[in-house]
Amino acid sequence: MPDKLQVSIIGLGLIGASAGLALRRHADRVTVVGHDPNPSIAGAAKKAGAVDRTEWNLINAISGADRVLLALPLDQVRDTLKAAAQDFKPGCVIMDTADVKAPANAAAAELLPKGVHFVGGHPILIPANMDPGKATADLFDSKLFCLTPDAGTDGAAVHLAADLVEALGAKPFFLDPVEHDGMAAAVSQLPQLLAAALMDVASRSPSWQDMRKLAGGQFYSSTLITEGNGRSVVAGLTANREHVMLWLDELVARLAEWRQALTDGKEDAVAAAIDDGLVAGEKWMEANILGRWEEERESAPMPTSSGMFRDLFGFGKWRIPPPGQKRK
Repeated sequence: MPDKLQVSIIGLGLIGASAGLALRRHADRVTVVGHDPNPSIAGAAKKAGAVDRTEWNLINAISGADRVLLALPLDQVRDTLKAAAQDFKPGCVIMDTADVKAPANAAAAELLPKGVHFVGGHPILIPANMDPGKATADLFDSKLFCLTPDAGTDGAAVHLAADLVEALGAKPFFLDPVEHDGMAAAVSQLPQLLAAALMDVASRSPSWQDMRKLAGGQFYSSTLITEGNGRSVVAGLTANREHVMLWLDELVARLAEWRQALTDGKEDAVAAAIDDGLVAGEKWMEANILGRWEEERESAPMPTSSGMFRDLFGFGKWRIPPPGQKRK
């Protein structure tokens, strides 16, 4: 019987622990090794059965690994790659889960030795609770998992990364890293910025002590920040500054339009815009629940693992334009 594949997961929060639980469904073929700098989080993952074993030392954790999953915020990816660069097993395929891809790809290209491969990744999740204790084996099931190789990425490594994504239960979705980051600025980073701004405005009000008693589900969903801390959020915003600023300008302009419409008594225009948003939101949630996305982008179907090599180097035509500008 061949040796088991070793997958090392660095970072055992919700995403890392859930990845471990998903891979443990293949315990006959995969050994999962975990590492987290927080001993209590590492211990909880081990107790939950998310890993076969944990290693307190990063180098011990990645030693001998065939695949490494960096379940870390963007601001920790570069330092982790730098610390372990010379200790990855030759032929190892490394993936990350940060929501900004171009900087992670650039760090890997700079730091990793020849023969060690990096494929950027970003799981698209809507978890109800970011508590690591809520990790589940089915967190990724039928969800999209972006993979963002560039023209210099080894094709075989991309195929192996796609295999790992499918082992998690997810569906690989291939994007150019710059295109990914343009989109993520709108649907991942801008919401974090808005959530923080709304919470800041409300909580600084002299009426906050009473106002907070009225805050319900709408306020909760509008102020939910999924990153662990402000430094991680700002690191992502800074790394993707150009795209974030484009979308922020677009949003500020739209809010100004609506403010003026309300001032001028043009409530119907704002109501129509809100109705359009409700329809778009319902379609998005339906597609997310059913996992049916192909009709949303008929001219750029999602490659499968088997068909990926034909499409790998054709990314340029889908580079995202600035907000409000149509693709050519």
